Amino acid sequence: MDTQKNYIANQQDADIFVRQLLNIGEAMYQSGGEISRIENSLHRLGKAYGALHVNVYAITSSILITVEFAENESVTQNRRITCRGSFDCVKMEKLNQLCRDCAVCPIPVSQLRGQVLYILAEKPGLRKFYLGQLIAATTFTLFFGGNCADALVAGIAVLVICMMQKWVHPVFSTELFFNVTCSFLTGIVVNLINLVVPGLHVNQILIGDIMVLIPGIPITNSIRYILSGDLISSFEKLMDSLMQAFGIAAGFMLSLLLVKGNIVDAAVSHGALERMIQLTAAALGTLGFCLIFNLRKKYIAVSTVGGFLCWGIFLLFQGQGWSIFVSTLVTAVLVGMYGELFAYLLKVPTTILFTLACVPLIPGKNLYYSVLAIISSDWTAFKNNIVLLILYAVGIALGLAMVVELEQIIKKGRG
Repeated sequence: MDTQKNYIANQQDADIFVRQLLNIGEAMYQSGGEISRIENSLHRLGKAYGALHVNVYAITSSILITVEFAENESVTQNRRITCRGSFDCVKMEKLNQLCRDCAVCPIPVSQLRGQVLYILAEKPGLRKFYLGQLIAATTFTLFFGGNCADALVAGIAVLVICMMQKWVHPVFSTELFFNVTCSFLTGIVVNLINLVVPGLHVNQILIGDIMVLIPGIPITNSIRYILSGDLISSFEKLMDSLMQAFGIAAGFMLSLLLVKGNIVDAAVSHGALERMIQLTAAALGTLGFCLIFNLRKKYIAVSTVGGFLCWGIFLLFQGQGWSIFVSTLVTAVLVGMYGELFAYLLKVPTTILFTLACVPLIPGKNLYYSVLAIISSDWTAFKNNIVLLILYAVGIALGLAMVVELEQIIKKGRG
């Protein structure tokens, strides 16, 4: 094989190179990357190393790559993705940067392999992850109408989640059964505390804890895949995310059935003080997710302010009488533009900033009440909450899709 600067000198180099493409693609997906970004990154990298043709087919469960280096000299490898992974913004950023750098100035295959293995070996700090869950659970309990006592109990409950993630999670072979077990035991703790300290707003506590478990962002990404025409990936992602989400909610509901305490819902108030509490909680909740997703310190302030602006804009449009869908869509577009601006200034993928800034719009509350309605056979409430869940998810996904499309149009215009 005689390719650009002889980076792929023989069949062994070709095999190693394609294997590294698979490693990069799998790690990008497990770190929260979109399918289109993965395919584009691997395609550019293959062309940079002198490939005549690069075909990358990625779905949520596997990646297939065929690279043709010369006439009748091609390598085909595939990788089944069995581990869903967790969002890791640092790893995603490093893999993106590696792809960009090597697309401009390729390095020897052995060095590429070394850098890929180094990035994959890095693990986010557990303290940062657990602190983020604690902040997110307590502040979103306040966000959804709970009081300080509710937030304290939500913090105690999320410690149960953290312990199970560390010591119990490796025992389970499927994510679904772990989520059901984790949410069930967490719900038991909350309901037992409610028996000892009556008057807690159990629904708000459980919704706050649901927010750290619910795959709200994968659900939104699945809608984006539909909008981009990637129906196979969208269906797989959507079904997996919905199964995980309903499993989490069902675990909490089972705990309510087992420990039959007095369930008091928080009164809904729309005063100025409550709005300010919501805005503050939205910002702090976004901060919690920044830590959960291992975002670099230099981007945390931008994302936290984005969460504050996101909910502020949404409340502004709701106050004008706009519908949930239109308010969510326009908010997502404006937040997407905000993310696009700072992504350009900070040289970071837009979706990272956008995803975190839109965390306050994730419909964890509607998911919770949907499952609660199933248990209580309140089909009207179930229909209403499912419709709201869909409207939020589609509004967020469509808003981001519009911003991404606008970005591509601007780039083509400049080019």
